[in-house]
Amino acid sequence: MDIATIIGLGFGLFLVFFGMSEPGTFTPPDTFFNLRGLAIVLGGTLAATLVNYPFKNVVGMLKVSLQAFFNGGSIDHMQIINEMADYSEQSRKKGLPSLEGILDGIDNHFLQMGLENAILEKDPKKLENFLDSELNSMIDRHANGQEIFYNMGSYAPAFGLLGTVMGLILMMTRQAATSTVDSYATGAQDSMSALLQGMGIALVTTFYGVLLANLLFIPIAGKLKARSDEEVHSLNIIKAGILSIHSKEHPLIMREKLLTFVDKETRKVARQSAST
Repeated sequence: MDIATIIGLGFGLFLVFFGMSEPGTFTPPDTFFNLRGLAIVLGGTLAATLVNYPFKNVVGMLKVSLQAFFNGGSIDHMQIINEMADYSEQSRKKGLPSLEGILDGIDNHFLQMGLENAILEKDPKKLENFLDSELNSMIDRHANGQEIFYNMGSYAPAFGLLGTVMGLILMMTRQAATSTVDSYATGAQDSMSALLQGMGIALVTTFYGVLLANLLFIPIAGKLKARSDEEVHSLNIIKAGILSIHSKEHPLIMREKLLTFVDKETRKVARQSAST
Protein backbone atom coordinates (compact mmCIF):
# COMPACT_ATOMS: atom_id res chain seq x y z
CA MET A 1 0.00 0.00 0.00
CA ASP A 2 1.34 3.44 -0.96
CA ILE A 3 0.86 5.52 2.19
CA ALA A 4 1.73 8.80 0.41
CA THR A 5 -1.13 8.38 -2.08
CA ILE A 6 -3.64 7.52 0.64
CA ILE A 7 -2.54 10.43 2.86
CA GLY A 8 -2.57 12.84 -0.08
CA LEU A 9 -6.09 11.89 -1.14
CA GLY A 10 -7.40 11.89 2.42
CA PHE A 11 -5.85 15.25 3.28
CA GLY A 12 -7.03 16.77 0.01
CA LEU A 13 -10.62 15.63 0.57
CA PHE A 14 -10.48 16.89 4.16
CA LEU A 15 -9.43 20.36 2.99
CA VAL A 16 -12.16 20.39 0.33
CA PHE A 17 -14.84 19.40 2.87
CA PHE A 18 -13.46 21.98 5.30
CA GLY A 19 -13.70 24.67 2.63
CA MET A 20 -17.24 23.66 1.67
CA SER A 21 -18.53 23.50 5.24
CA GLU A 22 -20.69 26.13 6.87
CA PRO A 23 -18.82 28.31 9.42
CA GLY A 24 -18.61 26.56 12.78
CA THR A 25 -19.62 23.16 11.41
CA PHE A 26 -18.17 20.40 9.26
CA THR A 27 -21.33 19.85 7.25
CA PRO A 28 -21.19 20.87 3.57
CA PRO A 29 -24.44 22.30 2.14
CA ASP A 30 -26.56 19.97 0.03
CA THR A 31 -25.84 22.22 -2.95
CA PHE A 32 -22.44 20.58 -3.36
CA PHE A 33 -23.99 17.14 -3.85
CA ASN A 34 -25.52 16.79 -7.30
CA LEU A 35 -25.67 13.34 -8.86
CA ARG A 36 -26.55 14.69 -12.30
CA GLY A 37 -23.54 16.97 -12.28
CA LEU A 38 -21.25 14.17 -11.15
CA ALA A 39 -22.68 11.87 -13.83
CA ILE A 40 -22.00 14.47 -16.52
CA VAL A 41 -18.38 14.88 -15.45
CA LEU A 42 -17.52 11.21 -14.84
CA GLY A 43 -19.63 9.89 -17.72
CA GLY A 44 -18.36 12.50 -20.15
CA THR A 45 -14.73 11.91 -19.13
CA LEU A 46 -15.12 8.16 -19.57
CA ALA A 47 -16.92 8.61 -22.90
CA ALA A 48 -14.19 10.89 -24.27
CA THR A 49 -11.54 8.44 -23.09
CA LEU A 50 -13.30 5.58 -24.92
CA VAL A 51 -13.46 7.70 -28.07
CA ASN A 52 -9.75 8.53 -27.83
CA TYR A 53 -8.34 5.10 -26.93
CA PRO A 54 -9.04 1.44 -27.80
CA PHE A 55 -11.33 -0.35 -25.37
CA LYS A 56 -8.60 -2.72 -24.15
CA ASN A 57 -6.40 0.28 -23.23
CA VAL A 58 -9.19 1.83 -21.17
CA VAL A 59 -9.83 -1.46 -19.37
CA GLY A 60 -6.10 -1.85 -18.78
CA MET A 61 -6.07 1.65 -17.32
CA LEU A 62 -8.01 0.40 -14.30
CA LYS A 63 -5.34 -2.19 -13.59
CA VAL A 64 -2.55 0.34 -14.12
CA SER A 65 -4.22 2.80 -11.73
CA LEU A 66 -3.80 0.33 -8.86
CA GLN A 67 -0.05 0.89 -9.08
CA ALA A 68 -0.62 4.39 -7.70
CA PHE A 69 -2.14 2.89 -4.54
CA PHE A 70 -0.03 -0.25 -4.13
CA ASN A 71 3.62 -1.28 -4.57
CA GLY A 72 4.61 1.77 -2.60
CA GLY A 73 8.01 0.44 -1.55
CA SER A 74 11.02 2.02 -3.24
CA ILE A 75 13.38 -0.15 -5.27
CA ASP A 76 16.61 -1.06 -3.47
CA HIS A 77 19.27 -0.20 -6.04
CA MET A 78 22.10 -1.41 -3.84
CA GLN A 79 20.48 -4.83 -3.62
CA ILE A 80 20.42 -4.96 -7.42
CA ILE A 81 24.08 -3.91 -7.61
CA ASN A 82 25.12 -6.57 -5.08
CA GLU A 83 23.11 -9.19 -6.97
CA MET A 84 24.78 -8.26 -10.26
CA ALA A 85 28.19 -8.40 -8.56
CA ASP A 86 27.44 -11.94 -7.36
CA TYR A 87 26.49 -13.01 -10.89
CA SER A 88 29.65 -11.42 -12.21
CA GLU A 89 31.76 -13.27 -9.65
CA GLN A 90 30.13 -16.58 -10.53
CA SER A 91 30.57 -15.94 -14.25
CA ARG A 92 34.25 -15.10 -13.74
CA LYS A 93 34.93 -18.28 -11.73
CA LYS A 94 32.72 -20.83 -13.51
CA GLY A 95 32.08 -19.24 -16.88
CA LEU A 96 29.08 -17.43 -18.32
CA PRO A 97 27.10 -20.64 -19.11
CA SER A 98 27.05 -21.43 -15.35
CA LEU A 99 24.45 -18.66 -14.91
CA GLU A 100 21.93 -20.78 -16.80
CA GLY A 101 21.29 -22.81 -13.68
CA ILE A 102 20.05 -19.82 -11.69
CA LEU A 103 17.74 -18.30 -14.33
CA ASP A 104 14.60 -20.04 -13.06
CA GLY A 105 15.10 -18.57 -9.59
CA ILE A 106 15.25 -14.94 -10.81
CA ASP A 107 11.99 -13.02 -10.32
CA ASN A 108 12.89 -9.97 -12.41
CA HIS A 109 11.80 -10.76 -15.97
CA PHE A 110 14.18 -8.24 -17.57
CA LEU A 111 17.16 -9.59 -15.63
CA GLN A 112 16.23 -13.19 -16.37
CA MET A 113 15.80 -12.56 -20.07
CA GLY A 114 18.92 -10.39 -20.25
CA LEU A 115 21.16 -13.02 -18.67
CA GLU A 116 19.68 -15.72 -20.89
CA ASN A 117 20.50 -13.70 -24.00
CA ALA A 118 23.94 -12.86 -22.64
CA ILE A 119 24.64 -16.60 -22.45
CA LEU A 120 23.42 -17.25 -26.00
CA GLU A 121 24.50 -14.08 -27.82
CA LYS A 122 28.18 -13.62 -28.67
CA ASP A 123 27.93 -10.15 -30.24
CA PRO A 124 27.86 -7.47 -27.48
CA LYS A 125 26.26 -4.93 -29.83
CA LYS A 126 23.34 -7.24 -30.62
CA LEU A 127 22.88 -7.94 -26.91
CA GLU A 128 22.81 -4.23 -26.13
CA ASN A 129 20.30 -3.60 -28.93
CA PHE A 130 18.07 -6.35 -27.55
CA LEU A 131 18.15 -4.90 -24.03
CA ASP A 132 17.45 -1.40 -25.36
CA SER A 133 14.50 -2.70 -27.35
CA GLU A 134 12.97 -4.38 -24.29
CA LEU A 135 13.55 -1.31 -22.16
CA ASN A 136 12.04 1.08 -24.71
CA SER A 137 9.00 -1.16 -25.15
CA MET A 138 8.37 -1.05 -21.42
CA ILE A 139 8.76 2.74 -21.36
CA ASP A 140 6.23 3.08 -24.19
CA ARG A 141 3.71 0.88 -22.36
CA HIS A 142 4.06 2.92 -19.20
CA ALA A 143 3.79 6.19 -21.12
CA ASN A 144 0.47 5.07 -22.65
CA GLY A 145 -1.05 4.52 -19.21
CA GLN A 146 0.21 7.88 -17.96
CA GLU A 147 -1.12 9.63 -21.06
CA ILE A 148 -4.63 8.30 -20.49
CA PHE A 149 -4.79 9.80 -16.99
CA TYR A 150 -3.27 13.10 -18.10
CA ASN A 151 -5.94 13.35 -20.81
CA MET A 152 -8.68 12.44 -18.34
CA GLY A 153 -7.38 15.31 -16.24
CA SER A 154 -8.03 17.65 -19.18
CA TYR A 155 -11.43 16.13 -20.07
CA ALA A 156 -12.92 16.42 -16.57
CA PRO A 157 -12.81 20.25 -16.24
CA ALA A 158 -14.11 20.58 -19.81
CA PHE A 159 -17.14 18.41 -19.04
CA GLY A 160 -17.56 20.28 -15.76
CA LEU A 161 -17.79 23.51 -17.75
CA LEU A 162 -20.18 21.83 -20.19
CA GLY A 163 -22.43 20.81 -17.30
CA THR A 164 -22.36 24.37 -15.99
CA VAL A 165 -23.36 25.77 -19.39
CA MET A 166 -26.16 23.20 -19.64
CA GLY A 167 -27.39 24.14 -16.17
CA LEU A 168 -27.33 27.85 -16.96
CA ILE A 169 -29.26 27.34 -20.19
CA LEU A 170 -31.94 25.32 -18.41
CA MET A 171 -32.08 27.79 -15.55
CA MET A 172 -32.49 30.80 -17.83
CA THR A 173 -35.12 29.05 -19.92
CA ARG A 174 -37.21 28.09 -16.91
CA GLN A 175 -36.77 31.52 -15.38
CA ALA A 176 -38.04 33.19 -18.52
CA ALA A 177 -41.03 30.82 -18.72
CA THR A 178 -42.11 31.45 -15.12
CA SER A 179 -41.65 35.23 -15.14
CA THR A 180 -44.87 37.27 -15.06
CA VAL A 181 -45.72 40.95 -15.06
CA ASP A 182 -47.88 40.58 -11.94
CA SER A 183 -46.50 41.57 -8.54
CA TYR A 184 -43.43 43.05 -10.15
CA ALA A 185 -41.46 43.89 -6.97
CA THR A 186 -42.10 40.62 -5.19
CA GLY A 187 -41.70 38.65 -8.39
CA ALA A 188 -38.37 40.28 -9.16
CA GLN A 189 -37.06 39.42 -5.71
CA ASP A 190 -38.19 35.79 -5.94
CA SER A 191 -36.85 35.60 -9.46
CA MET A 192 -33.40 36.81 -8.38
CA SER A 193 -33.37 34.35 -5.45
CA ALA A 194 -34.25 31.45 -7.73
CA LEU A 195 -31.68 32.63 -10.28
CA LEU A 196 -28.84 32.69 -7.74
CA GLN A 197 -29.82 29.28 -6.35
CA GLY A 198 -29.93 27.77 -9.83
CA MET A 199 -26.58 29.32 -10.73
CA GLY A 200 -25.00 27.74 -7.65
CA ILE A 201 -26.30 24.33 -8.66
CA ALA A 202 -25.08 24.83 -12.24
CA LEU A 203 -21.55 25.67 -11.05
CA VAL A 204 -21.28 22.42 -9.09
CA THR A 205 -20.33 20.48 -12.23
CA THR A 206 -17.32 22.74 -12.78
CA PHE A 207 -16.39 22.10 -9.15
CA TYR A 208 -16.53 18.33 -9.76
CA GLY A 209 -14.45 18.59 -12.91
CA VAL A 210 -11.70 20.66 -11.31
CA LEU A 211 -11.66 18.47 -8.18
CA LEU A 212 -11.41 15.16 -10.05
CA ALA A 213 -8.78 16.48 -12.45
CA ASN A 214 -6.47 17.98 -9.83
CA LEU A 215 -6.93 15.57 -6.94
CA LEU A 216 -7.31 12.27 -8.79
CA PHE A 217 -6.53 12.00 -12.52
CA ILE A 218 -3.45 14.22 -12.91
CA PRO A 219 -1.87 13.16 -9.57
CA ILE A 220 -2.33 9.48 -10.49
CA ALA A 221 -0.61 10.15 -13.82
CA GLY A 222 2.25 11.82 -11.97
CA LYS A 223 2.57 8.94 -9.50
CA LEU A 224 2.64 6.42 -12.36
CA LYS A 225 5.39 8.44 -14.05
CA ALA A 226 7.43 8.49 -10.84
CA ARG A 227 7.00 4.72 -10.52
CA SER A 228 8.04 4.23 -14.15
CA ASP A 229 11.11 6.47 -13.81
CA GLU A 230 12.27 4.53 -10.76
CA GLU A 231 11.78 1.19 -12.51
CA VAL A 232 13.58 2.39 -15.64
CA HIS A 233 16.50 3.54 -13.49
CA SER A 234 16.75 0.10 -11.88
CA LEU A 235 16.57 -1.63 -15.26
CA ASN A 236 19.38 0.58 -16.57
CA ILE A 237 21.51 -0.69 -13.67
CA ILE A 238 20.64 -4.26 -14.65
CA LYS A 239 21.39 -3.53 -18.30
CA ALA A 240 24.83 -2.10 -17.47
CA GLY A 241 25.53 -5.10 -15.24
CA ILE A 242 24.55 -7.63 -17.91
CA LEU A 243 26.76 -5.94 -20.51
CA SER A 244 29.66 -5.93 -18.04
CA ILE A 245 29.19 -9.63 -17.29
CA HIS A 246 28.99 -10.40 -21.00
CA SER A 247 32.23 -8.50 -21.68
CA LYS A 248 33.94 -10.36 -18.80
CA GLU A 249 34.79 -7.24 -16.80
CA HIS A 250 36.28 -7.73 -13.37
CA PRO A 251 33.54 -7.73 -10.68
CA LEU A 252 35.19 -4.83 -8.83
CA ILE A 253 35.27 -2.73 -11.98
CA MET A 254 31.65 -3.61 -12.72
CA ARG A 255 30.62 -2.73 -9.19
CA GLU A 256 32.27 0.69 -9.42
CA LYS A 257 30.52 1.29 -12.72
CA LEU A 258 27.12 0.39 -11.28
CA LEU A 259 27.68 2.58 -8.20
CA THR A 260 27.54 5.61 -10.50
CA PHE A 261 23.77 5.00 -10.72
CA VAL A 262 23.19 5.74 -7.01
CA ASP A 263 23.58 8.96 -5.02
CA LYS A 264 26.87 10.00 -3.47
CA GLU A 265 25.88 9.14 0.09
CA THR A 266 24.78 5.60 -0.82
CA ARG A 267 27.94 5.20 -2.90
CA LYS A 268 30.10 6.29 0.04
CA VAL A 269 28.40 3.87 2.45
CA ALA A 270 28.72 1.01 -0.06
CA ARG A 271 32.44 1.62 -0.53
CA GLN A 272 33.05 1.81 3.22
CA SER A 273 31.13 -1.42 3.68
CA ALA A 274 33.15 -3.14 0.95
CA SER A 275 36.47 -2.05 2.45
CA THR A 276 35.70 -3.46 5.92
